[in-house]
Amino acid sequence: MKTLGVLLLLALAVQAGKVDAVDEVEAKDAIALFRVGVKAKEVEEKQGAVYALVDVPHDLVIKELEKVLRNRDINVRQVAALAMGGQRHNPDKAGKILMKAYIKNFKQETVLSSVLEGVQALGYLKYWPQVEPAMKDPRSSVVIRVLDLVGANKDFRSLPRLLEMYHVAMPRRVSWKTGTVNVDTGAAGDKDQKAAEAKFKAKYGAGGSKAKAKAKAKAKAFDERNFTTQLRRCVKKITGQDFDNDVDFEDWFVENYVMIMRKIAVMNGKSPDKAEIKAKAELPKLKADVEEKRKKLEEKLEKERQEQEKKK
Repeated sequence: MKTLGVLLLLALAVQAGKVDAVDEVEAKDAIALFRVGVKAKEVEEKQGAVYALVDVPHDLVIKELEKVLRNRDINVRQVAALAMGGQRHNPDKAGKILMKAYIKNFKQETVLSSVLEGVQALGYLKYWPQVEPAMKDPRSSVVIRVLDLVGANKDFRSLPRLLEMYHVAMPRRVSWKTGTVNVDTGAAGDKDQKAAEAKFKAKYGAGGSKAKAKAKAKAKAFDERNFTTQLRRCVKKITGQDFDNDVDFEDWFVENYVMIMRKIAVMNGKSPDKAEIKAKAELPKLKADVEEKRKKLEEKLEKERQEQEKKK
């Protein structure tokens, strides 16, 4: 796919924060130049014309970019989403338009990533109900962009889901799944994967059966363990803590549960005091569940330790 090269790689390096709109004359002049440039034959010239509007914050520009986000050329829509991120004089209006584009372009990976980057640049926070499901998206680039977004915004709303991802990506014990086989050797490195592959081959053979093909397709699907680096970085941005594994993260989550729920309420425009009352009522069960889970983990580890001792 053609791009604007380094310019787009560094797109929207500005920090989110409201800015003043330019005057109407400047906005109209910029739009006039854009309308000429967007008619160019080369896609790079079209993209350049669209991206030039990133530095022209005005409601007239938002209206123009909204039209461009419906352009049939995916390359043009991609840059329009980035340019919309510069409309920080009116982040609520620009953000709502980007979220409409998010829904419409959900199958277009490059446009979707640019929309999320634009939302991040705006500092627009009302994205969460629509973006949360994308944390399970099978496309790695989309998940990484969402992690960047929630990390940059210190979005406490994402912490429950991030903890779920930690349970899979960084548990105390490593489990490898693919197709319909499951192997947990507790080994480091790629030994789990090799063990699972051996079991997979034994079950499905070397032929091209439908069962094998289906399992292979599932094996290539979304795997949360692919995002350990991005996950860890994202969680640190939000919490200020660097957790090595899910146990440490979960302990912190439980210890700070009331504070987390208050922050989530504020980000959702709800009463933090009501959220605190609810969180305090939920806390005893949450602690009990964690203690029970921890007890089972300790029992499992002790059993394995004893089995290892017998082999010596």
